[in-house]
Amino acid sequence: MKMVPLYIIEEHHEAFYIWNKATEQGFLPPFGNTLLHVDHHPDFEGGSYGADFGALFSSLEDMRSLTYTCLGVADFICPAVYQGIFNEVVIVRDYTATLSPPEEKIIRLDTESCLLVENPVPLLRAALSKPEADYRLFTYRQGGLGGLDTPQTVALDIDLDYFCWDDSLSSVKDKRLEITEQAYREVTENPYHPFRLFPKAWLRAKEENGRYYLCYLGLPKPQPLPEKDRIEKRIGLFMDWLGRGKIMPSVISVCRSRYSGYTPTCLWGFIEKSLLERLAEVYDYDLQG
Repeated sequence: MKMVPLYIIEEHHEAFYIWNKATEQGFLPPFGNTLLHVDHHPDFEGGSYGADFGALFSSLEDMRSLTYTCLGVADFICPAVYQGIFNEVVIVRDYTATLSPPEEKIIRLDTESCLLVENPVPLLRAALSKPEADYRLFTYRQGGLGGLDTPQTVALDIDLDYFCWDDSLSSVKDKRLEITEQAYREVTENPYHPFRLFPKAWLRAKEENGRYYLCYLGLPKPQPLPEKDRIEKRIGLFMDWLGRGKIMPSVISVCRSRYSGYTPTCLWGFIEKSLLERLAEVYDYDLQG
């Protein structure tokens, strides 16, 4: 059996660097692979990264710098598609028996260095026919543990929170950033402040013991912690699906998501251990440093 390199990462944007490292080490071809992203969240946001996208085709050190200075946990896949590492994206988010049919999509870099994901409608196709157009075509599917058949090399990317939640955002505790009193007054007293565009449950300013904070992602009704036997059953369902589908990845990344709070701090170790034990039953993997 072929040895499969397996990388453990803390937060999901680090997968971008891992994929580039895997191509440099020869585990993944540099172009035309399938990403199998197993996560309760699609992590498929685009937008402006404030980055020089010419660096996407340079050194591994540039990839590392881009990962830690520009990328977040929800927008790291789009740069890899634009880069060309993946031309097929499959996102498994739940435990149903269906995957959506493949959709052809376009990712393009606009004049303001934003990555945009769009459908290739006739009007857009005309614009993309121009010599200066900068875009990539790819296919996109999402859903549950349905049929997956691809002749391409597969990168398997797993977030531990997939095995926990029906609504994994409910595990995220308040995050906060200390701000000045002046900034606090601007947010709370200006009825047209830009932060008012966000739901209050997502972003709000508050005072605590004479100090001022900008708080985000506070949810009022957290979902109860998942029971360990349910987690183990979900891991079993997922591993059975991998086995039935004869899915043989060339590289595996496992994301803990413990600092972000998407995976409960008290459970990530149990989930990781259980998943790695089951993966070892299917794949002969080599844990990378």
